[in-house]
Amino acid sequence: MSIKRLSDEKEEDLRDLWEYCFFSEQMDDSDWKKWFAILDLKSSLGYYVNNELTSTYVIHPYKMFVRGVLMKMGGIAAVATKPHFRRQKQVTALVTESLKIMKENEQVVSVLYPFKFSFYRRYGYENCAELGWVIAPPKNILIPKDFQPLEIKEISHEESFKVIMSIREKIGKKFNLVIFDSPKMWKENHLKKKSKIFIIIENGKNVGYFITNLEKREGPWNVRLNLRDAIVDSEKARLTVFDYIKKHTDQNKDFSFSFMGDERVTDYFDDLWEGGFKYQITGGPMFRVVDIEKAMELLEFKKNLEVSFSIKIDDEFAPWNTEQMNITIKNGKAKVERSNNKTADLITDISVFTQLFTGYRTVYDLIESNKAIVIKEIAEKINLAFPKRYTRLRTFF
Repeated sequence: MSIKRLSDEKEEDLRDLWEYCFFSEQMDDSDWKKWFAILDLKSSLGYYVNNELTSTYVIHPYKMFVRGVLMKMGGIAAVATKPHFRRQKQVTALVTESLKIMKENEQVVSVLYPFKFSFYRRYGYENCAELGWVIAPPKNILIPKDFQPLEIKEISHEESFKVIMSIREKIGKKFNLVIFDSPKMWKENHLKKKSKIFIIIENGKNVGYFITNLEKREGPWNVRLNLRDAIVDSEKARLTVFDYIKKHTDQNKDFSFSFMGDERVTDYFDDLWEGGFKYQITGGPMFRVVDIEKAMELLEFKKNLEVSFSIKIDDEFAPWNTEQMNITIKNGKAKVERSNNKTADLITDISVFTQLFTGYRTVYDLIESNKAIVIKEIAEKINLAFPKRYTRLRTFF
């Protein structure tokens, strides 16, 4: 067996494997061409048995806001193994090698969409967000009587990358959010052929955007308005999106809206018991800190915060994270030093530390749920360094 980069692999062999594993028969030649155009095969991995490609592990080179700081992120995709080679720990070997590659590429964090949460938890990935969405008739939306919506303007697919990325970069500091480096990446991950893109404008400035498409289903007049991506900078901008949806009352049977952030979902609807209102919530993409030291040193803290504490993290697949670290925060930045002390203020594993790092769990949450051992007198210092972030991990790729 051997592990090699996929840069020299024939596209037809990759396509054959992925078509079988992901049942991608609905993708035509043009779809596959777009897919291969955004792949970074030189950083992606293949597992070979007797020179036969049996497994793949793709790493997308993304950037992502985490706690308001833009970091390099390794987005994991196309994890696939031929059926008769499964349960032979090929993916385990690929995960181990992928973490080394991401560390070399300074991708200090990694994100993936799991087919099964339990599978990726064993490799240190953990849920750090919920994804919620609502399905309801447009007339069910509750808008304040005196509300005046902001201006909205439709823009073309061609101009969307430049306009939308500037909005994502501005608002992304409030969320854990991917920033795409190229129009190809953006369009492949967010736009369908008939998607409509709208920006929201207040006092001449762009304060949000949303993307819609119509979905025809079985039965007469059974059309759904889908909003998969909507990012706003204020409550007024959020209500402007809902106002737009409500104006489709006589056109669409219902709509589907994916929430971002921590919206007070039930505040926006008149009838929660009847009328077709349906709210669902599920686990989001899974997150992992690849390089604790580098990730900590990238974070930005309040200038007046001065705290010190030590951590000891168990990480089976990334040994560079396991040595005890002393962390000193001063003048808005963290300094990390390796330590040989026998005790640490915070002891946990990489998946739990990742939840703390992203702001999904506070140190007090970890103590209450017995997920971490924390010196009582140091807990508040750690809480000041890792405050709760009322955001959701929100990305598509």
